[in-house]
Amino acid sequence: MEEGWREYQRLVLAELARHNAWLAALDRKLDEIRVEIAALKVRSGLWGAAAGLAAVAVMVGLEFLQ
Repeated sequence: MEEGWREYQRLVLAELARHNAWLAALDRKLDEIRVEIAALKVRSGLWGAAAGLAAVAVMVGLEFLQ
């Protein structure tokens, strides 16, 4: 009986180690995704600011033409 428990214990510990490695890889991937999302937020903010500035420039240019 004791030998069966030891074998089961080794199996459980091996599965825990495997799950730990899988979770660590998943955590690294999640960090990469967070960085990519942050970069996209910055880029979209810059594009939005540029579009707003272009619209204002067009309006100011039209005012000068009148």
